[in-house]
Amino acid sequence: MEQSKFALEKKSWLGNIGGDIAGGLVTTFALLPETIGFMLAVGVPPYLGLYTCICLTVILAFTGGRPGVITAGAGSTAMILVNTVATYWDTHPEYVFASVLLAGIIQVILGICRFGNLVKYLPQSVMNGFVNGLAITIFIAQVRLILRDMVTIVEMIILVVIGVALIFLIPLTKKFIPIMAKIPSSLIVIILITLYVVIFKRPVLAIQDLGIIEPNFQFVGSVFKNIGNIFTLECLGAIWSVALSIAFIGIIETMLTCRVVTEETETPEQENLNRECRGQGIGNIVCGLMGAMPGCAMIGQTKVNLSAGGRGRLSSLVAGIVLAILLFFVNPVLKVIPIAALVAVMIKACYDTFAWDSVFKFYKLPVKDTVTMVITVAVVILTSNLAYGVGAGIIVYAALYWLDKLRLKRKSAE
Repeated sequence: MEQSKFALEKKSWLGNIGGDIAGGLVTTFALLPETIGFMLAVGVPPYLGLYTCICLTVILAFTGGRPGVITAGAGSTAMILVNTVATYWDTHPEYVFASVLLAGIIQVILGICRFGNLVKYLPQSVMNGFVNGLAITIFIAQVRLILRDMVTIVEMIILVVIGVALIFLIPLTKKFIPIMAKIPSSLIVIILITLYVVIFKRPVLAIQDLGIIEPNFQFVGSVFKNIGNIFTLECLGAIWSVALSIAFIGIIETMLTCRVVTEETETPEQENLNRECRGQGIGNIVCGLMGAMPGCAMIGQTKVNLSAGGRGRLSSLVAGIVLAILLFFVNPVLKVIPIAALVAVMIKACYDTFAWDSVFKFYKLPVKDTVTMVITVAVVILTSNLAYGVGAGIIVYAALYWLDKLRLKRKSAE
């Protein structure tokens, strides 16, 4: 048994080196717009979200329980901190990081209590609603990015359309140009569009236009520097409910993302959801200590990783290392990457994420499954919170299931 575990661990690191390096490279760029955008929405400097991405991708490469999953600065967990940031950021920023730290501790405890086992009981209709709602939410976010700069919107749209077309068309050339089979089309599109914008000095929206991304270390160790403020009734009263929300929403989204990866890669033997819970908790503890935001698995970026060939732990590690290099050593290169290239990558991720069979073959499914999926999607879109959508889907499915049972019982009694 131990030998089997060692073999699986070795395979998760060395079984797909080329694909994992390619997946990690593309995923790095896919993380940027969403992370930066959500940090601005929360009201904190964008570089804090990038710190989260670096910490979590590197740490979860070693501690995670589902190879291929990308865990980073997700908006769903960060947005929980909006009120805490608005209330305490100017006076007690350490409260924000203490929330992240406490959330990580809770996640480790949940992992020890085997909370991850619960995801196997989730109905497929809720899963379909989860991925469909996410795909639509990501697409809406990309449209908002395109509309951010109305001056260059026409050129932006043209570049996005060309980028998406190339992502789909480049793989078709691998029969004639064998090297194309080894280079992710998403990475090629990012390079080509960036070169076009830089060489011809086009004034389209770029990473640098989203906010300040120069690294700063003023909040590193903030919890330790202000330890006296942490163990107070004011702090504990302010953070306990926030930490619980971050912990549970983060774990729920992560478990669902793990299930998607397992189903797509058909590698259930590589899935250990309780280890994933503990690993994510360790990652968020480190984020809290380092003065970064919370995070969880990001299904959109995970799909980007899978589409580019990433399957193992190395893909997550590569994404973290490359992002660290871009942020700390070649920041000018990071700044000029056009948003159009990243939007094109994410639109392809939306296409890959959406469960098309659940729509085109809905007439073959039981009514309760279709209703559950639609309500799950609706709640996800209306609240922009995947966990709320999943919760609503489970409640609706359970209600419809018992109504169906009662109907059958009455019919048999007649």
